[in-house]
Amino acid sequence: MKKSYLALVCGMIFLLTSCNTNPIQQKWKVADVKIPNVKGLIKLAPMLMGSSKLSQLVPAGLLKEGNTSKVIVEILKQATFEFKSGNKCAVNLFGKDATGTYRLSEDKKTLTINSDDLKLGNKMDIKEMSASKLVFDMHLGGQIITFELQPE
Repeated sequence: MKKSYLALVCGMIFLLTSCNTNPIQQKWKVADVKIPNVKGLIKLAPMLMGSSKLSQLVPAGLLKEGNTSKVIVEILKQATFEFKSGNKCAVNLFGKDATGTYRLSEDKKTLTINSDDLKLGNKMDIKEMSASKLVFDMHLGGQIITFELQPE
């Protein structure tokens, strides 16, 4: 009787610790980014081009070519998102680090990021979420950008 009770308790502990009830809580990197109209984001270029980290984010060849559209896409591909317990988050977008809080709606269809450091696109529409993939639409510069993330 004691052995079966011990096995049951061990099994419950294993199940409770192995199941991540919130798959979003990890560090994510961009696997793909889809921008319907990159030229529509050109108005962000002065902010991006003034970034002291630009040369670290974008291959030198793109900077020399002066292809602003490709530069913007490349910078967005460098973004990272980390969602931690306690609804804390850290985001690196456009080479800028931001910390704040996040909230996932009950239906897990809307992700809201609040940060004093980051004012752009703080409400995202979740298209897919699992432990290995997170896809959301971010509203930025008057258009919708689709980010596909994978664990870092």
